[in-house]
This record gives sequence, C-alpha cells and structure tokens, in this order.
Amino acid sequence: MNETILITGANRGIGLALTKLSLLKGLNVEACCRSMEKSDVLKKLSFQYSNLNIHEMDVTSSSSIERVSHEIKVEIDILVCNAGLNNGKGGLFSDDHDEKSIMDVMMVNVGGPFLTIKNLYNNLKKNNGSRVVIISSLMGSQTHSSSNAPIYRASKAAANNLMRTLSSELFEHGIAVASYHPGWVRTDMGGENADISTEESASSLLSQFMNLDIKKTGGFFNYDGNKLPL
Repeated sequence: MNETILITGANRGIGLALTKLSLLKGLNVEACCRSMEKSDVLKKLSFQYSNLNIHEMDVTSSSSIERVSHEIKVEIDILVCNAGLNNGKGGLFSDDHDEKSIMDVMMVNVGGPFLTIKNLYNNLKKNNGSRVVIISSLMGSQTHSSSNAPIYRASKAAANNLMRTLSSELFEHGIAVASYHPGWVRTDMGGENADISTEESASSLLSQFMNLDIKKTGGFFNYDGNKLPL
C-alpha cells in the first residue's frame, strides 16, 4: 500500500508544490487548508487524482484538527506541519509588530505544529516508522546576526525547540521528528527574487521526508539534507 502524507497549508506555496509532487509519486495525500474558498487549485486537482483528500482545517484550533482526525480513514506515514505566517520583515520599531500580529505569528508557527501533532497523534503509526516534519527556517537559527523580522525569527527558533522536545517525547513510540529549512523560495513570503522555485524545494524536501528515520530524529536540516545549526 502506498504511503499517506498529510500536509498543512497545502493550498499555496511550498505546501501546494509538495501536494502536487506527492500526488505524482502516487502517495495518498491528505491536503489541509484553512479555507476551501481560497483553494481552487486543490479542488481542480481532486478531479484529476483519486489519491487526494482535501480537508478544511485551522491549525490553531484543536476542534478543527480533531474533526479532520476523525475524517481520515488511514494511518498517516508522514505528517508535514507546513502552515506558516510572517507578519513582516521590519525591525524593533516596525508597525508590523503590534500585539495581534505577534500573537498570530506565534500561534500559527509554534502553536500550529504543536496542536496539529497533538490532535493527529492517534492517526500516526506507532513503532512503525511514522515521520513528523516541521517546516522551519534558517532564519530561526540562533547563529544569525541579522536585525530584521525579529518575531518571525523568534517563532521559527521556537518551532525548532518544539521539534527537539517532541522528538524526545515521541522517540519511545518509534516516531521520528525533524525540522527543515525549505531554502529561500519564490513564494509570497520569500519574494520573487528568492533562489529557488517551489518545485525545486518540494522535490528535495519530499526526498528527505521519505528518508527520515529514527536515527535522524531531533535534527534540523536544509532542504538538501545537510544538517543545520539550531
């Protein structure tokens, strides 16, 4: 039986590219998006591929994730926490960094993966090689010396810390957990001058997800598989 991959934020950017590639490779795809109304591409794909199921899911809502958990009829082999939010690239005094923006970014980028993994835990294969992936960013590495996007950077640093904690907790259940930097990708968030396309990023990322095992759990990796500093 082909493996099943669940992808959050599957209606745009890297998430959509991962969805398309996974379908082409014959994986069963559970594609999750916050709004069906903004997911026309996913809807069109559902007419082409019988191995695609689409779910409306808010990663910041336990009840929303629990509902999807009950909708899914198969065990998840690869859980990809991809949904993310960037409130702005300004510095300390940027108007982008008001209270609501800070709370939104932290809730989506940190709370989102936590709640997704927690509420979909029963859908994972125990002691049988399920993999959990958090899409992070090199911007969250503590080795940087940049002065922009402090809240986004902090959220991704927290996402990496969350990954390390959950990798320890889920180790005894045989579930590997890792985070990945997707590269500087040409998306709405990355901008048109970024280094690589969503297709290039997705191709390398999916290969890494397929090869993730318990020996690599707790690691932070580049999209090409090279280990990165937390």
